Amino acid sequence: MESFSGYRVLGFDTETTGLDPRKDRIVQYAFVGVDEDGQKIVIDSLVDPCMAIPPSSTSVHGISNKDVEGCQPFKEQAGVITEIIDGAVIVGHNVKRFDWKFVEMEYFRCGLQPPSPHSIIDTLELARKFRIPGRHKLGSLCKRYGIILDRAHSADADAAATLVLLWKMLDEYSDLIGDKVEDLLQSNKGSGGFGSDDGGTGDDAIISFGKYSGLSFPKIVSLDPKYSDWLLSKSSPLTEERRLRLKTLFLD
Repeated sequence: MESFSGYRVLGFDTETTGLDPRKDRIVQYAFVGVDEDGQKIVIDSLVDPCMAIPPSSTSVHGISNKDVEGCQPFKEQAGVITEIIDGAVIVGHNVKRFDWKFVEMEYFRCGLQPPSPHSIIDTLELARKFRIPGRHKLGSLCKRYGIILDRAHSADADAAATLVLLWKMLDEYSDLIGDKVEDLLQSNKGSGGFGSDDGGTGDDAIISFGKYSGLSFPKIVSLDPKYSDWLLSKSSPLTEERRLRLKTLFLD
């Protein structure tokens, strides 16, 4: 779409060992789209989750423990993922509540800062915003718009379908978007997850996972001291450096 020219725009999807980013892991990720100069990008990779893939999850996406044998764990692929995501417009279906949460948690476990996309556009959010009739599952929306999705729950197929879905929806509801694509991008500005690394305090220390996702650490302290204690414990996904930073800024 011409309105997105000059941006790296990528359909994005993950497959995982389960539904809980606090304990489950990514087993496959895919990026499908174009670079700033219009060059096609297709990246599809399996990931060793360093844990067993439950049969119930394999039955959904078809990825077994044998499939990921010999694959690199997430930490060894983080550099490539950061390079592709930083500054990009990421498009996914339920990406904000699911896929991006998994990405952030994987980075936290590695002791790394999550990448910083320019924007994260969630087609599920848009379907609800536009009040599109019918079910809003990816498969249902693809059927509505005539998008072929033969390998649903395969990361590369879902990523590609989601990108096409975005174009279709923006075309149909152009009266609601018009020439305000930049407004759409700005209203969906990406987040690096935990907060800024520029020494900022207060509301910059945003927690981006769990039941208090989106709240600042000081707010969590006031709402739920036990939860904030857990965030500072070794059992939380935050790195030792980040736990120390929170203690120094807000508790010492």
